[in-house]
Amino acid sequence: MESSLATTTPRLIEYPSDLSGCTSLHYEGRNLLFLCSHENGSSPFVVVLGYFSGQKEDVVTKDLIEPVAESSRRRVSDAIALQTSKECPGAHIFFL
Repeated sequence: MESSLATTTPRLIEYPSDLSGCTSLHYEGRNLLFLCSHENGSSPFVVVLGYFSGQKEDVVTKDLIEPVAESSRRRVSDAIALQTSKECPGAHIFFL
C-alpha cells in the first residue's frame, strides 16, 4: 500500500517566491510556468518549470511547482510552442 501512495503524491519543487520573470499559461485548469530565452544571435529555448501549486511559508516564502509528467510533455510542448510562436519561434523546449 505504501508504494501506491508514493506514486500518486505529486513531487513538488520549491523556488524562491520571485517568479516574476516567468510566463504563465492556463493549461488544463492549472497555471503552467515557463521561461523564454531572449538573447539575440542564439538559438531560442524555453524552460518549463511546471504547474504552480501554491506557496510554502518557511524562513522565506517559497513557490511550490509540480513538474510536468512525462506522459503529458508532448501536449504541453505543443501548447507552449503555439503560445511562444512570435517571441521564440522554433524554440527548443526543456522540462525541469
